[in-house]
Amino acid sequence: MELFDMVRHYVFGPVASRRLGVSLGVDLVPAKTCSLDCIYCEARQTTCLTLERKEYVPVDAVIRELDEVLSGKPELDFITFSGSGEPTLNSGIGRVVDFLKTRYPQYPVCLLTNGFALGDPEVRREIARIDRVVPSLDASNTEEFIRINRPAPGLEFDRFVKELTAYTQTASSEIYLELFIVPGVNDSDESIRRFVEIVRGMKLVMVQLNTLDRPGVVDWVRPSTPENTRRFIRALEPVVPVEAVGAFRYRTRVHETAENLCTDVERRILELVTRRPATVPDLVVALGIPEEEVRLLLDSLFKFGLIEIEKQQRGTFYAAAQKMEK
Repeated sequence: MELFDMVRHYVFGPVASRRLGVSLGVDLVPAKTCSLDCIYCEARQTTCLTLERKEYVPVDAVIRELDEVLSGKPELDFITFSGSGEPTLNSGIGRVVDFLKTRYPQYPVCLLTNGFALGDPEVRREIARIDRVVPSLDASNTEEFIRINRPAPGLEFDRFVKELTAYTQTASSEIYLELFIVPGVNDSDESIRRFVEIVRGMKLVMVQLNTLDRPGVVDWVRPSTPENTRRFIRALEPVVPVEAVGAFRYRTRVHETAENLCTDVERRILELVTRRPATVPDLVVALGIPEEEVRLLLDSLFKFGLIEIEKQQRGTFYAAAQKMEK
């Protein structure tokens, strides 16, 4: 019985996130409840395609589980609303946010959302205290929207873009926009130009470029290649900082003097990976320092946008970040 009592139904992790560090997940809807049925979704096909907001899972139970976990003072980078569907469909999300910001204000809170409820004044009020909101924009026009996102009846792309743009201009949360690249659908030169114009009107901290990393809903979606992803980076970077978060990882340089902040060891790493890409074991041998220290240094260099990362079958390779030019 004690083991059964320890099972959590709505809170999961902590998990290591490519975008958020160490994150404790909060799932506010049953699988798979969403207003979209995206072809790439790793949570699989939407079985409850809906726009209805209600208390899909009991908020009191969610709060109890959060209290049990957070009372132990775990080390977390974020508490994240994510999981089996669209979190904003739960009409009680505001109660959970208020609990977290009142009882455990030391933890930043993030919302991963498809963004289609952000035009609702009530939803905006409920999530106003969230630290980071990450809406998705996977289409540059209605045709791409229908093919990629397969929306619930009643959702219109142009209205979504208008409402999302307005939200980014007024929200107190920091806004990171996720753009999922689907080769052959939303990566034409025309699509990229449309994305740039949409993003130009938004107030964003960063655009995060994502692509297929785990199997999606349909079997024909393929990952974007590094060079294809660089096409988006070159177009978007003059407008907004960019981070690629798939198997190929890139981050806009924080500032032009970032090299001046490097330690001697960091400079040696940059010299090595400028000549040719290297793995962590390669760098351990070349530098004669422990693996853990090498990884910490690589994390720092990536944070400043000085290196890029590519996961290959032979391992993960680190290279000097290419300077993106229009």
